[in-house]
Amino acid sequence: MGRAGVAGVGLVVLGVAGIVVAVVADLGRWPYYGGAAAVVVGLGLLLAGALRRRTLLVPAVTAVAVLVGGGAWLGLNGFPEDHAAWPERAEGYDITGDAGRLGDAWFTGAAAYDIATGEARWTTWGDGAAPSTAEDIDLVALTDTAVISFEPTGGRRGGRLVSRDPADGSERWSAPSESGRGVAVDGDALVLSSSEGTWAHDLRTGEPTWTSTTPSAPMCDLGGLHHTHGPARQQSVVVAMDEDAAGASADLLRVVDGETISSDVACLNGARVLGDVLVHADGDRLEGRSVEDGTVLWRAPEHLEPRAWALSGSGPTAFVPDDLEYSDGDMVIPRYFAVDVATGAVSETSPPDGWRVLRDETRDELGDPVRQPVVREDGGLGVWELGTDRVIEVPAAASYPEFVQDAPSGWFVLAADVEDAVGDRHRRAWAISPEGGLRGPFDGRNAYVADGLLQVDGVIHPVD
Repeated sequence: MGRAGVAGVGLVVLGVAGIVVAVVADLGRWPYYGGAAAVVVGLGLLLAGALRRRTLLVPAVTAVAVLVGGGAWLGLNGFPEDHAAWPERAEGYDITGDAGRLGDAWFTGAAAYDIATGEARWTTWGDGAAPSTAEDIDLVALTDTAVISFEPTGGRRGGRLVSRDPADGSERWSAPSESGRGVAVDGDALVLSSSEGTWAHDLRTGEPTWTSTTPSAPMCDLGGLHHTHGPARQQSVVVAMDEDAAGASADLLRVVDGETISSDVACLNGARVLGDVLVHADGDRLEGRSVEDGTVLWRAPEHLEPRAWALSGSGPTAFVPDDLEYSDGDMVIPRYFAVDVATGAVSETSPPDGWRVLRDETRDELGDPVRQPVVREDGGLGVWELGTDRVIEVPAAASYPEFVQDAPSGWFVLAADVEDAVGDRHRRAWAISPEGGLRGPFDGRNAYVADGLLQVDGVIHPVD
């Protein structure tokens, strides 16, 4: 064996050792790739001494480089994930804006798109590029039979409320209206609110039905699952409060006629309508009231001391983290309590054995069940469904920087750091369906989810 052969063997041995050390000691990708490069050069030298026909040297070395280099890359990154994605649009698209889903279509105030492909089904401007004014058309409400939007026509707030057919976008009716956000729908009544007051329209005709000079309080109109920018559906009441007035009391208004049911609702720390019960914080006590007549149904025990603004859930059970958190060494761990909204009965709930909460992430979740990231004692990340022993495990995730629910639909996105074989961390995202199905991973740093659509670094993936 000549000098080239000896050098080749030495480089191969050195390269293999470098790869092993990079993996064992978590030295990062560059020592790892450096080891792979040394193996390629060493094998090239060995081939140069072994091949008699020089014409075969270049393709042989190229093949070695591809095999070794490709194998090294796959060893760290694995095979690329093949995820369906919407085509890029010239004008861009953002699922986190004023938009929502109805069946297999995705709606803005001015257009409808196919959920699976992203192709436009109809637009208010017809064919061609969207005009700049399309961004000013706001989606107010989605019902099973109508897309309700606000189209400005003059001034800062003036315009018209428009009802369109979800199938083809044809206009059914329009009515003069000020700009406002959708608050609630009950039967044929649609309630909107702004800083100027609260008012309602008949969904069949667009005719205004009642008005109130008191605005609907944004922190107090959280009912069941509904569109983030649109109304809570099948909600019989709204909470209205003049935030500039002295005191913390608010009015409980009936959606169908605007009548005041109660005038002393506590609203500064938030209130939630769950089923037929308004749950709010009266001082330091959690309290349930009837949405029929405002009578007090129950008061939670004094020992609970909940963070009322962190009330979660949308079904018969609400969950609250306790202010009286307990410490495990240097770590403060929140406790969770389940509250039966019909009776006020309270019970403590904890993740199953082997899992623990690092920090509270429930944050006024409207979903049912309520979910909270947990870590395994011996390593690993999962998502716990409060009130149960179920944990949805997230493979390979080392930590989670972000965990966010899409309030309307119950979908979650979990952005987590994944550590590869040499210790480098990469940000990946998973979508979790309302039923607990895990979708992913998707590579990217910025991730959002909205009712079956996942947006990662500007690319939209249908995941439902």
